[in-house]
Amino acid sequence: MTPKITLTVVWLVLFSLAGHSATLGISPEGQKAAAPDIAVNSKGDIAVLWVDRSPQEMSGGAQSHDRHIAVTDVYVAISKDGGASFAAPVKVNLSAGAVWGQQVSRPRVVGTPNGTWHVSYAANDLHPALNKTVLTTHYTRSNDGGRSFEAPKRLSAITDQDMSGVIHGGFASAAAFGTIAAAPDGSVHVYWIDTRHMQPDSDSGALYSALSRDDGQTFSIEKQLVDTSVCPCCQLTAVANSKSEILLGSRRVEKDSFRPATVMTLSSKDAAVNDRQPIGGAPWQIAGCPLKPTVVAVHDKHVFAAVHNGGEETPGVIFSVSSDAGKSFKARSVIHPAAAVSDAPTIAVNGSRVLLAWHAKVAGGPRRVYYRFYSPSGDPVGEIQELDSAPGLAQNPVAAVRSDGNFQLIWQQADRVWATTIPGQ
Repeated sequence: MTPKITLTVVWLVLFSLAGHSATLGISPEGQKAAAPDIAVNSKGDIAVLWVDRSPQEMSGGAQSHDRHIAVTDVYVAISKDGGASFAAPVKVNLSAGAVWGQQVSRPRVVGTPNGTWHVSYAANDLHPALNKTVLTTHYTRSNDGGRSFEAPKRLSAITDQDMSGVIHGGFASAAAFGTIAAAPDGSVHVYWIDTRHMQPDSDSGALYSALSRDDGQTFSIEKQLVDTSVCPCCQLTAVANSKSEILLGSRRVEKDSFRPATVMTLSSKDAAVNDRQPIGGAPWQIAGCPLKPTVVAVHDKHVFAAVHNGGEETPGVIFSVSSDAGKSFKARSVIHPAAAVSDAPTIAVNGSRVLLAWHAKVAGGPRRVYYRFYSPSGDPVGEIQELDSAPGLAQNPVAAVRSDGNFQLIWQQADRVWATTIPGQ
């Protein structure tokens, strides 16, 4: 037996002894997969989405090395056996390199009760009059179980605004950093941050939405929900509760450049139920955009939120809990104080347990994925655990609850997306 095979056998044995199942590579080898997302529908099927950041040709033959410019594709792979296996990935966007996708503005996927998969993403578009690049929000769906996706719809309008001298990357305008949510009543909600009301000296964006009541076949005309004070490049996150209300995570821009993380409650018609409520933590004053989303999960009247907070004495991910359906929040603590850096949190709740996962650097090592369980009241259950994945860089975890109550966790390991199951009890 060669040393390589010996190490592989030992690694698989260690997986069998760990608190989760063996890992499964989902994205193909040879591609540069990043920024994963996951969704589970009511049938128990699992969709895993990722951005393919393999080099794409820009207009004029140049390739982008600016982190504010992304010319990428999006793929989705579906599991119909509870995560034991995944079908071959399917490309979502029809035009090559059309997606403005990266970790700070990830495309998102959700499922509705009838089995339709819905995807939203920021797209590279061209202003017809200015002949300059703009970012717009697009939507597409698959109603054949993920085997194919329809031609995308542009949900955000192209305005006459020209902010190319101000916005990083030279975009004339941006409708990006968005998210999507599917509610129990079948409605599909797409949200994004829009620059159309920004002035050259402004540091805040607006919040817009579009709503579908026919499973994504048509959408309402875009609707302005908040006209200002939205952090323009902290990606939105959204989740529906049992009443088909939407809990929307965002970051608010306040006087003197304080940027608290917030959760807003919207009705199934996208009307405000509760205004943006701060989730707590030390005030973070930053003259710039943190590029950090506020992630949200919900079960009954409990709402859970997590975010990277640079204002803490030990900057890192904080965890906060609301026991009154999002009317108020209580920050628990920095969840990994021993880490030099902790970031990219994700939350999933199965009713009896809350799974919080993140990536962190500890003792000078590379980013690794960690997780911990909490009770519905927000108390820690057990110790922090490092995900037993392959050596080297592991980052950007995303979790979801499967139909069997276990947690499906995906993450980026080097240039591939991997998955594992963490027991829910």
